[in-house]
Amino acid sequence: MENIIRVICVLMSTVLKVESGVICKTELKPFMHPSLFSLHSQNIENVGRKIHIPTSTNCSVNVTNIITHFDFPTDSKRVGMFVFICDHHIKVSFDDLHISMIQSNLIGYVQLTKCQFDVEEMDLFLSITNSRVFTIRTGNFYSPDHQNKTASCKGFKRIVSVSLESINNDIMSSIENLFNCNDDTFNVKEILIGQCTGQINQTIIRQKFPDLQTLSLVDCNVSGTVEFPWATDVSPLPDNLSRSDYMQDHYSKSLHLNIPPNIFRRQLTLTNNEITGQHQVKMYGLLQFFKVSNNNISEIDDNLFNNVLGLQVIVITKVGLRLIGKSTFSGQNKLTYLDLRNNEITDLPSTVFNQVPSLKYITLSHNNLQNLREKLFSDLEQLLQINLENNKIAEITDGVLPVNSVTLKTLKLNNNPLVEFPVSILYIRNLRKAELKSTNISFSNLTALLEKVDASPLLRSVNPSSSSIESDVLQTTDEWRIIDLTGSRVSGFFIDDDMCCHARRVMLVILKHFKFEIKENHLTCFSDIIPFNKLMQNFTESRHWTGNEYFFSDWLCEYPKELEGKSVLSIQAEETYSQIDIFDCPTLCECYVREVYNVTIVNCRGVGLNELPNTMPSSDLDLWLENNNISKLVFRSYLCNVRQLILSHNIIEHIDHNIFRNLEKLKILKLDNNLLTHVPKSIDVLQLNTLCLKNNPFVCDCRTLWFKKWLLRNVFLIDNLREVNCISESENGHQIIYVPDYKFTCKKPTVFHHYTKPVAAATSVILIIGVITFLLVYYRLEIKVLLYVNFEWHPFDRGKLDQNEIVDLTIIHAVDTTEFVDEQLVLPLQQLGFVICSQANDFIAGYSVHENISSAVFYSKHVLLILSETMISDSILLDLTLAECQEKMKVNRANFLLVTNIAPTSRVAKLNKDLQKYIQLHQHLNCKGSLFLSKIRYILTSYQTSGSKAMMADLNHRRLLPIKDTLQYTKDHEYDLFFCYSSDERDYCQNNLIPQLERESYRICTPDSHFHPGDYLLTNIGLAVESSSHTIFVTSNHDSFDELQLFVFQKAIEKTRLKKYNHLIVILIQGKTCPPGEKDINEYFHSFVYLDTTDKHFFSRLKTSILQPNEIDVSNVNIRNGIENTSI
Repeated sequence: MENIIRVICVLMSTVLKVESGVICKTELKPFMHPSLFSLHSQNIENVGRKIHIPTSTNCSVNVTNIITHFDFPTDSKRVGMFVFICDHHIKVSFDDLHISMIQSNLIGYVQLTKCQFDVEEMDLFLSITNSRVFTIRTGNFYSPDHQNKTASCKGFKRIVSVSLESINNDIMSSIENLFNCNDDTFNVKEILIGQCTGQINQTIIRQKFPDLQTLSLVDCNVSGTVEFPWATDVSPLPDNLSRSDYMQDHYSKSLHLNIPPNIFRRQLTLTNNEITGQHQVKMYGLLQFFKVSNNNISEIDDNLFNNVLGLQVIVITKVGLRLIGKSTFSGQNKLTYLDLRNNEITDLPSTVFNQVPSLKYITLSHNNLQNLREKLFSDLEQLLQINLENNKIAEITDGVLPVNSVTLKTLKLNNNPLVEFPVSILYIRNLRKAELKSTNISFSNLTALLEKVDASPLLRSVNPSSSSIESDVLQTTDEWRIIDLTGSRVSGFFIDDDMCCHARRVMLVILKHFKFEIKENHLTCFSDIIPFNKLMQNFTESRHWTGNEYFFSDWLCEYPKELEGKSVLSIQAEETYSQIDIFDCPTLCECYVREVYNVTIVNCRGVGLNELPNTMPSSDLDLWLENNNISKLVFRSYLCNVRQLILSHNIIEHIDHNIFRNLEKLKILKLDNNLLTHVPKSIDVLQLNTLCLKNNPFVCDCRTLWFKKWLLRNVFLIDNLREVNCISESENGHQIIYVPDYKFTCKKPTVFHHYTKPVAAATSVILIIGVITFLLVYYRLEIKVLLYVNFEWHPFDRGKLDQNEIVDLTIIHAVDTTEFVDEQLVLPLQQLGFVICSQANDFIAGYSVHENISSAVFYSKHVLLILSETMISDSILLDLTLAECQEKMKVNRANFLLVTNIAPTSRVAKLNKDLQKYIQLHQHLNCKGSLFLSKIRYILTSYQTSGSKAMMADLNHRRLLPIKDTLQYTKDHEYDLFFCYSSDERDYCQNNLIPQLERESYRICTPDSHFHPGDYLLTNIGLAVESSSHTIFVTSNHDSFDELQLFVFQKAIEKTRLKKYNHLIVILIQGKTCPPGEKDINEYFHSFVYLDTTDKHFFSRLKTSILQPNEIDVSNVNIRNGIENTSI
């Protein structure tokens, strides 16, 4: 019979060779792989070849030469790995198989990628190479349309492990063609099927593989109920083989399994199979590994694992699981690993982990857990790790964790809204690391926390041996237990001065054994840290600390600025201060008190001051006024109480001559980085400790020679004396103390000067009068502005206030001026109490640009149009703004539209004629002028005040919201938000955006967790759009959408237009702006407001655009033009 088979193969290969007429071009390369198997405790050597076939047409391969090339030894076993890789989907024929010798000492491993083959040829090849593993990765399966059953499948009969991935033909037909013999059962023990076409029919698989131990179905639809396993007996590896240590680590240990190396694992894996409930999975008998993922199983009851024995690993992820029975896992006494991550579990029964004594790993991350019941984990004394990160847990009570465990090493609670530190963590004896990253823990009341700690379990936890009299719990540990609070809200360690002895001892024990990692927190070093620092200093003096412990170097101040980067524990009381709220603290400034000296600190850094404030608190003062626009230093009565006067980085040109005579308390004066040319001689009366004068343009003339000599007398109080330079007539930039005295000269007047002075004076007076008259007319606006800025006098241009105009200024601009608008306009004007609406921050996503502009114009006193390169290039925004402003400009509001220009003058010439005419007839604001902001402020205050002024201040942080008053969003819709995204955006949506929104209590529908498998996909999409208040359309490349994305987009935009509100909201990731191909999408991106994740206000703008769940009140909203409705 074997000879007959060989003859048939010879004939077939001859025919195929004639058909193709092409010999495959092959490249043989070594295929290195660690040893997979062992025999009698000796690893079997792997000999591998990668057969690369770049030929693009059907061809034939002389496999005899390939086998010969291996040169397998005859005296010992070898694993021969044959890896065929085709660059194209072609059919490969095997030549000269009939002359190949059967390799009896060989254990074959065959893998094909994109290569098609004849089944009978492959069977003979598998037989000759004594192959046990057969893998196809990507390919079109080749077989005749009507293939008769063969008398023998000797090669395929030897196969024990099969892997079929990305087979483009019907998967069940492919399996039947491969395993096609009269004797219809095979010895396959493992079958792994992935990315298949067609549905899995387990009846056929069960008939062909009665001894199957492992069934793994990934991205394959399953018909009916999956019942597994059907083989009752454990199967050993063939030929007395065992897995090598390397292979055992991959095969068993990596999956947390503990099985002998000479048997197959008993495993069921179901991933993305359109399973819709627990009823489609039935298990019984011995099963060691069970995984179900990316399906739809919202509930599992107590019966799922009732008939299963030996389970060591259970993985149930991404199935939308919400409810678990009280005894679902009970009786699984070999279960060591349980993974329930990425589900929707909100609560767990307290008995759910009872009778699971061997459990070592529990993963419950990325669920909706809020409260953990008492004794949930307390009886699991074999646990090594608990993972509860990315939930909604706000508190962990003392009875939840297994405090008596001696095995628990790791506890993960990252990204939970925990406020109070769970003290029971400190009682777990062998815990090595507790991760509490990105929580709300702040240690704001550390005294109460320490007093809450029970000393007995704490000491039992850290004591090396309670049975030894030599144990010392106050000995600093050699192996820290890590408490990782990275990215949380720890601002410091604040204790009471009178903290009790118990709390002090508890704190000392904790810091002896636990290392608190507080990176990415914002540690503040104000006065309230001093009690903690004093206690730590006492511990150091008592020799409990050496000063080399981690907290002396790792805990660094971030605030205030002058202490930034310093060690927290090095801060002394005299360096600190605390914020206070006092009535006479200047506007825009912050006031603090330095308790040690009873000094008030007034911090006015960088707030835009043009002069010294008029009033100050009455106590001794430290004034911090750097980074402002102060040009003159004039006397104020409160300067007599000043100890520190910090005026660095201003534009001071002049100092009053007698200002220093009454500043008896002044000890630190900083005037560096200003525009001073001279310093008054009255500085000599000051009793300073520090003076800073560097980086000023001092002049070396006859009036400053005294200054040089004064500097030389006071060398030790001048900071950076070598950087105090001056300019003489002939030379620039010399250190003033090294300029010779004879160079400090002034020019003397000549005779010509005596005769010309009277004439020049009279002429100058006439010219000055003429110039003043001209300037008064030409700069009348600037004069009005200066009168208002300096004296708050506004006698001109008063207008009547329209009660509808609750926005002071709307700013229309393009993307290229967003930073300018935010920093130079929005922030300063909001700080002055004005209500500002800017296009970048306040336009509502999902509404058209036209609707947003129309609403903003209607409710604004003025509109500021900023011309830039981008604005002029795309004139749509210009035209819409001008058209909406026309109505108000016609009704005695000629200055309603304000215009400023950032673009080059040549670009302005390309504006439409209407706008050019408007700019010519009205005063143009120069954005680079020093009075630019003051002019806008003057214009915005040109209205009669009313009782609504206080109300307007409250509205400063609200936004325009065009909606219809008849809509009932949260009551009429099952979901608040329906998310649509592709695989490229899935990770960002599921791990970043959606969790943030869920923490805000939004009800969210996603295709991954809410679509019902088996239903028509378009029906699911239609229902999701109709049952959601908003559709959130997330894309990173809007020039390329698949059909489903287009369908979602069209359904959502249809609802937006029908319901007349912003149902569809588009989010663009990473700011990519390729031109879209679809007409509807192209129109949307040009006409509607969408969101960009690179926007620093992205999340706040998203929350503004979507409706707050259960908080909508539209009873007082006015409808304008029957289309939009605006509320702030």
